[in-house]
Amino acid sequence: MGRTRMRRDQQLNNAKLIQAAAELFERSEQPISLADIARQADVSVATAYRHFESADDALSAYRRDIGGKFRDYSLQQPGLGLALLESVCGYWVDLILAEGAALVHRRSSEGFLARYRADEPYLEGQAQALNRPLRELVVILGVSELAGVDDEAAFLWNVLFDPREIFDLRDTLGLSPAQITHRLVSAFRGALLGWATARLTEPR
Repeated sequence: MGRTRMRRDQQLNNAKLIQAAAELFERSEQPISLADIARQADVSVATAYRHFESADDALSAYRRDIGGKFRDYSLQQPGLGLALLESVCGYWVDLILAEGAALVHRRSSEGFLARYRADEPYLEGQAQALNRPLRELVVILGVSELAGVDDEAAFLWNVLFDPREIFDLRDTLGLSPAQITHRLVSAFRGALLGWATARLTEPR
C-alpha cells in the first residue's frame, strides 16, 4: 500500500511540475529555472530535481504530453481520406487552443525537418499522429510516388499548423476553432499540391 501511494505521489508531483512549467513558459519571457517551476508547482526543489534535470527538461515533458495526446487521438480515428485529415487537424487546433500556449514562446534553433528526421522525442507523437492522415492525402492528390513527399507534407503541415498561427487566427481574426481548421486544411491541401507540381516542373 505504501509503495502504491508513493507511486501516486510521484505521478501527481510529475504532473504538477509539467503543468507549472507550461504555465510559466506561457506567460514569462524571462529565463525560468527548475526552482521557479518547483515554487509554481508547490513542491520542493529537491522533488523537482528527482523528476527533471532542468527547466527545459520539464518543458520537453510538457511537449511530449501534447504530442502524446495528439497521437492517441489520431490513432483512434476510424475515418479515411479527407474526413480523417479534417478530424485530426481539428483536434490539433482544439488541443493547441486549450493547452498549447506554452509552445508559442520557446522555439528551437534547428529547422523542423532536421528535428523531425532526428526523431526528437517531443516530435515523435506528432509524427505518429500525422503519418496516416498525410499518407491518405498524398494518395488523394496523386503525388504519393514522389520521393520524399511524406517529409515535405509534414513540413508544410508544420508551417500552417504552427501554434503561433493558430492563436493569431483566433485572436487577430476572431475565427472559431472550426473556421481555423477548415481554412488551414484547405490551405494545406492547396500548398501540398502546388509544392508537388513545382517539383514536377522544376529544372533538372
